[in-house]
Amino acid sequence: MLTKEELGRRLRLARFERGMTLKDVAARCGMSATHISEVERGKTSPTVGALQRISMALGVKPSRFVREEKIPLLALTRFAERPKFYMSDPEGRTVELEVLSPGVPRGFMQIMKRVYVPGETMTVPPMIGEIVLLCTKGMVRITSEGGESFVLREGDTLQRAMDDGYTESNIGEDQAEVMAILVSPNLMSV
Repeated sequence: MLTKEELGRRLRLARFERGMTLKDVAARCGMSATHISEVERGKTSPTVGALQRISMALGVKPSRFVREEKIPLLALTRFAERPKFYMSDPEGRTVELEVLSPGVPRGFMQIMKRVYVPGETMTVPPMIGEIVLLCTKGMVRITSEGGESFVLREGDTLQRAMDDGYTESNIGEDQAEVMAILVSPNLMSV
């Protein structure tokens, strides 16, 4: 059975994940910061209506907070068990991404690896969040939808907001490899 302490811990964690203060949540849901603090510390149980209001203020469905199962706080991915993720490039070809870390449940970060043959391209659509791209082999061009372009060589990194999409292209004569660290509330399903 879900305890009020566990419910409070989940609410507090969601608030921290969003970088919000008690006052921020209180202002958005019309409740007092003191009452929200008592709920987070497990001193009191919220009513269904209060939980809905707090959840809305956090931008999360209330069901996330009341699930019976214990939600893991870590994810171990063994080398031989890395899942694959597939997308389509601009020409409709299948592009494979290797997921190095799929992220923890309710988390905001994933790490993926992409190997490109010479001339291969992948288009990444716009989304909320940030990405760090690390070129570990070869040479790739990163071009934003707005036309801004950067060439990454082995060891170079580029961090960017994901507000607009971008394209990764292998512009070298050999295979290229890019590690992508994605931080977003809308992670890619694997």
